[in-house]
Amino acid sequence: MSENGVIIVCVTPQQSGKHLIACGRRLADAHGCALRIVSVLPQKQSFAPDLSVLESLNEAARESGAEMTVCFSDSPADKVCEIVRGTDLKMLLAGFPGKNSTNFLQSLHEKQADLPLWLIDGDGTGYTIGNAARRDVSLGGTYCVVLQSKPVA
Repeated sequence: MSENGVIIVCVTPQQSGKHLIACGRRLADAHGCALRIVSVLPQKQSFAPDLSVLESLNEAARESGAEMTVCFSDSPADKVCEIVRGTDLKMLLAGFPGKNSTNFLQSLHEKQADLPLWLIDGDGTGYTIGNAARRDVSLGGTYCVVLQSKPVA
């Protein structure tokens, strides 16, 4: 692991995860961090996961020089909290929830509100949850406006 910490990207088994992985790679390079990709799928999918999409995401992770971990759990927020515990986490990236999404992000924020959680939209703009101060970050050709959380006094 890099001495500057790690950026973890949470992906679901869909092709849009490649965009998150690429954004994570650019941020990791910009901050001198290691990159790790995590996908937590429902337990029932352990019997028949979408292997073609998972392999495509794994290939994107490999091309980005990142390790990809796939877990099966009916409590994805708990599993992610377990994964990040003990790491020098700099950023946790996830995509914006879709129409039929679970409450993963809300649960994650409720379980560990101090996580440096960034939501990345389709054009590479990142947002954090909480009181925000604006900071602009250049991501190698992609210009990203990042809203970073401030500690609440």
